[in-house]
Amino acid sequence: MKSMRKWVAALSAMFALCLVLSGCSLGGVLGGGDPAKNFIGDWKLVGMEDSEQVLSKDDIKSMEDLGLGVGLTFKEDKSFTLNMFGEETSGTWEVKSPTEALLTVEGQTASAKLDGSELTLEQDDTKLIFEMGTAVVSAPGSGDSGTGKSDTSTSPTSTSGGDSGKTEVAVGTTLADDSICTIEIVNKTTDFADDPGYTLKITNKTDKAITVSGKYGTFSVDGKMVDPLLYETIQPGKYAETFLWFSTSDVANLDALVNVEGTIQIYDSKTYDTLAEYPFAM
Repeated sequence: MKSMRKWVAALSAMFALCLVLSGCSLGGVLGGGDPAKNFIGDWKLVGMEDSEQVLSKDDIKSMEDLGLGVGLTFKEDKSFTLNMFGEETSGTWEVKSPTEALLTVEGQTASAKLDGSELTLEQDDTKLIFEMGTAVVSAPGSGDSGTGKSDTSTSPTSTSGGDSGKTEVAVGTTLADDSICTIEIVNKTTDFADDPGYTLKITNKTDKAITVSGKYGTFSVDGKMVDPLLYETIQPGKYAETFLWFSTSDVANLDALVNVEGTIQIYDSKTYDTLAEYPFAM
């Protein structure tokens, strides 16, 4: 679960920078015919690796079980859509060779290279691997909060064994209130999987869609560096209740969720420019 959470956070950051762009190959027409047919269709993320670790197909399947899928569709009209955790973006693509496609979003490009039935996108020391198939992705508004967690976070029905029967602690603190957004910490609680975290109510005060995330590498719990998962897109003038949560492999239960420090980041969902950062301290 620790590796899964790290990769989800890394994927979110890469998505925000328009770097998570990839596709796959049927492999059946590499020797001739229209090379575009190698890419057209639905594809899903099946593996990730960096210099420290490898995330297997089983790990990706566990992510999909939580609705944390990443899917990509290449269309015949040379457009594509990328769906990550229920958030969708689109762009254009072109064939450079039977084993390479160039994808473009908002003027930024990325190259995806085929190797048999797999296509790999590599950025620095991180590789994202796709194969043909349909990803399991939770749709926005279908009972999740854009993080793959169901909306039971505001009324938990399960209790971590170490919580001594305690499932929710009211907080009622305003973390931020300015021209960009209001962030309220509603409570400290556990979700359906017993992961401890905080319910946040976030109101978008701007005239553009914003995305909220925990800034990677800034959070600690009782002195230990631990990255939570938070990823939410909010339309202008709307609000969302979402859950900032930690894996039980890092934070055992609600009682262990103390001395939490980190940074909440807000960026423009279209341009990916950072709009604000807010210190989180509980």
